[in-house]
Amino acid sequence: MPPHPNYAQQMLRSLLKILAVFIILLTVLLTLTVTPVDRRPYEELPFYTEMNQRLDSLAAAYSPPTVGGQLKVGWASVSITPSRQVPLAGFGARSPKLMTDVMDSTFAKAVVLSDGHRRVALFFADLLIVHPELAQAIYERLPAPWQPEDLYFTATHTHSGPGGWAPGLVGKLFAGAYDADLVDFLAERFVEVLAAAEKDLAPGHFGAVELRVEELVKNRLVKEKGIKDPWLKVIALASGQEKGLLAFYSAHATCYGPDNRQLSGDYPSALVDELLADSLTSFAAFGAGAMASMGLNTGLPDPQANVDVMAETLSNQIELGSMLMSAPKDSLVLNAFRLQLPLRRPAFKLSKNLALRPWVFESVFGSYSHDISVLLLGETIFIGLPCDFSGELAVPLYEQARALGYQLVITSFNGGYAGYAIHEKWYDLSKYEARTMSWYGPDFGTYLSETIARVLNALAQTGYRNERTKSGH
Repeated sequence: MPPHPNYAQQMLRSLLKILAVFIILLTVLLTLTVTPVDRRPYEELPFYTEMNQRLDSLAAAYSPPTVGGQLKVGWASVSITPSRQVPLAGFGARSPKLMTDVMDSTFAKAVVLSDGHRRVALFFADLLIVHPELAQAIYERLPAPWQPEDLYFTATHTHSGPGGWAPGLVGKLFAGAYDADLVDFLAERFVEVLAAAEKDLAPGHFGAVELRVEELVKNRLVKEKGIKDPWLKVIALASGQEKGLLAFYSAHATCYGPDNRQLSGDYPSALVDELLADSLTSFAAFGAGAMASMGLNTGLPDPQANVDVMAETLSNQIELGSMLMSAPKDSLVLNAFRLQLPLRRPAFKLSKNLALRPWVFESVFGSYSHDISVLLLGETIFIGLPCDFSGELAVPLYEQARALGYQLVITSFNGGYAGYAIHEKWYDLSKYEARTMSWYGPDFGTYLSETIARVLNALAQTGYRNERTKSGH
């Protein structure tokens, strides 16, 4: 017997009701989770008003010492090579993420500097980044009288170093499953190396030089359409009769790709080994420069060959730079401070014009505050940023610093992490740096560049200089 016509109509009405409910629920879900990309100019937003006031008052608030004191330098290095299998950080495509063995050991290093008035510490680590969870764990363990503003963090940005330090879904994607014990291990090593470097303090001196090494780096985001950061920054230190070298460069430490599951410091680790092979060098460390958009330009098919070329070429350049360096200073003005960095709320882009709402982003990544680290060593100014900062943005800032009579060293990964800061003209590209990792709006890089430029101008306005210098040993 065929179904009654009313039955078919009732079924159709029921299906339409279910479809309508589904559409309504989907619309509500999308409304709650998805929003248009925020393209409002940062100058019109409340966070900029706050930052503008802070920058306007910086020159008045900052009073550098009028006389540089006798420089003392100490350094130390400790292993952060895990004694068990841990995930490797750096590539979302690496699967599984657990390391298989150790290719080369990884380290945390510290340099402590004192001029009799102020004491500061620079940290270097064979890590992808210094994540906010790790930075906070270090702060909680700091012995008196050390304070967070006395610490300057950077990392080598190796993509084959220890992971497990970032909670949340995004952290798991790039650094493996969160491991609180590993965070404790790393934090304790940082505090240990700080104490060892402080104990090692001895009269010393300081020198700086920058070298143009453009053949090893390329703009990996837009290739020849963009510019690249070719500057190798070199710091030479002495502690007593011992010599130390610090190097900062912009090429990503990605000689080993996502298929590698051996723990490694990548080319920065090999470069340090090259520098330490010189019997006159007792200490060496590498810090990530403005690495966003900057890739390796070695072009060799074998990862180890790329490591060797990077290490050997940079080492040779550093040796040359050491000979060209002006007379080192054993008395200089030393200071450090942190500048709070207000930002628009973050969002994860789904397409050119749509993004997940900030609350969704923060639920999977975490909610952290950010700041800029400023370290003053004579006429050399270090600025540490809580992001992967583009070399395209760094180059004009280096030029500005030179015009003001300073040498500027920009480093990434200062204990915060706000994704990538790239040139805003590339923001709408459907590429990893622009689509996946640009979380704070199209003009985040422009905002950071303005902030750094105004910090430099504020320091110049105060007349900040190294007031008293002597020839080194």
